[in-house]
Amino acid sequence: MSAMFDKEGLAAALAGMGDGQEAREAVARLQEFDRVKIDQLILSSLDRAWKNAGFVTAGVLIAAPDEYEDIPEAYYASRVCALANASRIEVKGDLEVLKTCEIRLWPASGVD
Repeated sequence: MSAMFDKEGLAAALAGMGDGQEAREAVARLQEFDRVKIDQLILSSLDRAWKNAGFVTAGVLIAAPDEYEDIPEAYYASRVCALANASRIEVKGDLEVLKTCEIRLWPASGVD
């Protein structure tokens, strides 16, 4: 299991967010290939325009395949943070406040 797929850390975060037992169990069932698939869903919803991070996570949650229907939005938000930490997306604002934070893909040249 990779360091980027920290189920224990995520479980602790979910416990503090009030997500139910069903959501925690759904996250516990995820495998590495699920994380990759979810990251791709997030990345494919972005382009060079700034987008509200909360809208992105909600949109990906709604559009996600049926096998992810029990995965809470908090998991998608944690993946946005992981993508930002891995420098795969650019962030403007505080990722702890998805309502006001904006995200986008990095420019190909590294300059906007």
